[in-house]
Amino acid sequence: MKKARRITTKQEESSLLQDVMLVSKGSVFAVIITLLFIILFAFVMQLSSLSETIIRPVVQVVRILSIAIGGAYAARKTTNKGWLKGAAAGIGYVILVSVIGVISGGQFAFDRIFLSDALMALVVGAAGGAIGINIR
Repeated sequence: MKKARRITTKQEESSLLQDVMLVSKGSVFAVIITLLFIILFAFVMQLSSLSETIIRPVVQVVRILSIAIGGAYAARKTTNKGWLKGAAAGIGYVILVSVIGVISGGQFAFDRIFLSDALMALVVGAAGGAIGINIR
């Protein structure tokens, strides 16, 4: 009969702290990627004669890619539940972006748009986390 491996509370706390740090880094990484690509897109808009109707779809694609990359980043150094860490990184991304928006003078509204953004971040982050744990 195999002996059950005992996990001490210190190991659990250390593991939880590492998971929180990975998720936080993934969220911040996703925000940084978003900011860089939005700045790059702003330069492209200034230099070209693109229509302003393209802004919303491009920003949405940038956000989706950033969240997926952040979720993959959060899950890449773990051995289990990458999808959960990716989903948490996606939710962290939405929270960080909301806080940045409020700090920069915007208003926060807990409405249908916020809920759809949070759901999108949850799903895309989970997908990114599932990919990240498998491409180590």
